[in-house]
Amino acid sequence: MTHKTVISALVLLLVGIYAVVWSGAAFAFSDIEINTEIEVEFDIGLTDSELQNANTTIKPEISGDLAPSIRYTLIPKLVAAADSKLYVDDPDESNYSSFNGPLASNHHGLLELAEAYLDFAAWDGYWRLGKQQVVWGQADGLKVLDVVNPQDYREFNLDEFEDSRIALWMMNVEFNTSEDSTLQLLIIPDATYSKLADVGTPYYITSSKYRPALSAAPLPVMIHEVERPVNEVEFGARYRLFYSGWDLTLNYLNHRQDIPVNYLRLGSGQIDVVPVYEPSQLYGATASNAFGDWVVRMEAGYSTETYHVRNSLQEDGIANTPEISSVLGLDYRGFTDWFLSYQWFQSTLLEYEDDIVRQQQRMQHTLLIRRSLMNETLEIELFMLYSDEDQDGQVRSQLVYQATDTMRVWGGVDIFYGDLDGLFGQFDDTDRLVLGVEFGF
Repeated sequence: MTHKTVISALVLLLVGIYAVVWSGAAFAFSDIEINTEIEVEFDIGLTDSELQNANTTIKPEISGDLAPSIRYTLIPKLVAAADSKLYVDDPDESNYSSFNGPLASNHHGLLELAEAYLDFAAWDGYWRLGKQQVVWGQADGLKVLDVVNPQDYREFNLDEFEDSRIALWMMNVEFNTSEDSTLQLLIIPDATYSKLADVGTPYYITSSKYRPALSAAPLPVMIHEVERPVNEVEFGARYRLFYSGWDLTLNYLNHRQDIPVNYLRLGSGQIDVVPVYEPSQLYGATASNAFGDWVVRMEAGYSTETYHVRNSLQEDGIANTPEISSVLGLDYRGFTDWFLSYQWFQSTLLEYEDDIVRQQQRMQHTLLIRRSLMNETLEIELFMLYSDEDQDGQVRSQLVYQATDTMRVWGGVDIFYGDLDGLFGQFDDTDRLVLGVEFGF
């Protein structure tokens, strides 16, 4: 695919800013702010002792005022992969719309416009127009309501959500409906979906719960190009209320599921695999409050349609069912320099059929333990996740040292375990040692 629209828009925007800056018509050069983050990370496989990833990420944030009440932000991103198994020469970019996606991408890394937006206040609202992230959920490790933006799964769920979300071009406006409440409206004309790991990379999905098992198919298999919606516009709304110490929200999102559904259709002498981005509606609610040293967090969502692999070719091998998902989180800060957090995730398929590969009910648990030392310059963290469906999960440990105000270094281990056909167990041979440094200026 091409990205001429993105490139043209970026060039025009940069030329416009350049012209305004040097003409002095709206503001002086000194009004431009540039803050740059540079991150270098090495990931070494614990199973084979091979280098899984060695890349440098450069992400400058360029911001300034176009007018007294209009502020712009540009965040280009360059990933230079010196030696990485996460990137390939011909990546599958069918998930991106014609005006989103990397400007360049191959086994050496990628170059993209990560975010680009305008902020201004008008018509009693606070507006953000452009390519951006919108965060609705508060859960760690897994998501319930944080589904406005699709996700980059090159590293499955190991990357920070802020870094793995794929920004979308949209209109995002928030109105104050009272002293204690706001209404957020989203209009998203960008039909971009999640980026799955490419074939042959460490985090390519192989579990039969999410990808049909076709290796023993009795007929030849033909995989078709993904079917994308034409002129699709998604929209959402969130009402937020602060009441008696509670932070409450009601959420709605009319959207396409971000991972394509793989239909299996019997053709003439072959099995046709037809990936389709299917529609759904999400109704959700969140609540959080602090009680002394405790914080209670809750999220719940109802999806009108979710799509799951069958053990048979009935209805083209896919079952469509509503789903209720939720998370209950408890955070505790009662011990000096300690932070403890437990989360209980639940997911239930409401119209379950016996030939669905996934279980009707799935529960997952996470535990986060964090300890600060040396006047909070050294941080030790342990994150554990367990899924009861396949008795699989992950364990992540990390030590972070804040060397200076602008530099931090870290080391850690990421481990998957459990059933090789499970959501997490399928990555059992990708366990890795992580070493990194980040600095800004």
